[in-house]
Amino acid sequence: MIAVITGDIINSRKVNSEIWLPKLKEYFSKIISDPEKREIYRGDSFQIEVSLESALEIALCIKALIKSSNKIDVRMSIGIGEKTFKGKKITESYGTAYINSGESFENIKNTTLILRSPFNEFDDYFNPILKLLSFISNNWKPVTSETIYYTLTHRELMQKEIAERLSKDKTTVNKALKRGGYDEILEILNLYSKKMQQCLN
Repeated sequence: MIAVITGDIINSRKVNSEIWLPKLKEYFSKIISDPEKREIYRGDSFQIEVSLESALEIALCIKALIKSSNKIDVRMSIGIGEKTFKGKKITESYGTAYINSGESFENIKNTTLILRSPFNEFDDYFNPILKLLSFISNNWKPVTSETIYYTLTHRELMQKEIAERLSKDKTTVNKALKRGGYDEILEILNLYSKKMQQCLN
């Protein structure tokens, strides 16, 4: 089983794409070595294939990365399932993971993050949590977003080291993580892993 994340940038026309697009491309190439598993199309839409375990964390990293720029946001759907055909481009590949991702993306309403898997109980349990997570992350300011993105992508570093790398005071980093609900996000990521393992066993 795999996960496919489909997304698009909200208010992309309000901000020059040179501000956010190179960062998004760099992040995708860092986490997905196979270029056939990632694509940015129509200027502000994207689709990536990632592992089941990392899907939610990657979606949150994308959210934090995009919201580091003012005025823009991102909506995404995570589709979990099988891959039955591998195309030359990810948008040509096929399988239940792609169907679940595409169809749930079309049905996003009043939220910016949704999930669909073959496990109805898992979806019913997790989508209300994702709605709450969306509500929190939709309100992240650029400083909070940047701090959360850097901390999520450098989990091995202490807060003091993160502060140094971001040229910020340790107190500023600590406050930004608290404001953004970072500890709660880690709990949700652990819960996601645990519940997904239960579904697969």
